Amino acid sequence: MNEIKKNWDDVTIRMWQELSLIETESPITQMVEQISILADMDPAEIRAMSMTKFRKFQEKIDFIQKAPKAEVTLKFEIDGKRYGMIPQLDFISTGEWMDAESWKDDAVNNIHLYAALLYRPITKEEGEVYEIEPHKSSGFLERANLFRDRLSINVINGAVLFFSSSAIEFTRILADYLAESATEIQSLMKTNQTQTHTKKQKPQHSKKTGESTI
Repeated sequence: MNEIKKNWDDVTIRMWQELSLIETESPITQMVEQISILADMDPAEIRAMSMTKFRKFQEKIDFIQKAPKAEVTLKFEIDGKRYGMIPQLDFISTGEWMDAESWKDDAVNNIHLYAALLYRPITKEEGEVYEIEPHKSSGFLERANLFRDRLSINVINGAVLFFSSSAIEFTRILADYLAESATEIQSLMKTNQTQTHTKKQKPQHSKKTGESTI
């Protein structure tokens, strides 16, 4: 048995995913499963402990009643390797946008993929200024799984929330732009059609009589 986690800083992305996916209508069963995840204990062992000990565990994990912090972390380090958040949304390619769109249907299970999309290895760093490597398909899943197993949910939660809200706003702006463009095109087409239908034809004159044929 490992020491039970006492705050979100100690909770990995994987643990947060497991906590978020607990499905039960029983508060006591939910608490047993939460303690099982945060203390790395067998649920049967928790059910066998005294109520006094159970309440002590319950008090220690009271922090999960609040959400992880929403502050954005720009840089962090794992095993001596430094990672930095993308400087702006333009850094994400069209293909990556498409991937991110497909992940949203199971956002909890895919949050480590969002983390790997948003955070890349730092290639150059001078003080607060840094550069990160461009997207590479090779190594992406390995980075995502590393983040899932080693990174605190507190580190990436704010960035993912920021990305989600920015992505929604970006999508809305793009949709408005496309709708406006479509309206302008339709209006232009109607104008052209009207001009074509109302265009006056020059009268044609008979070569013999000089009279108009219209």
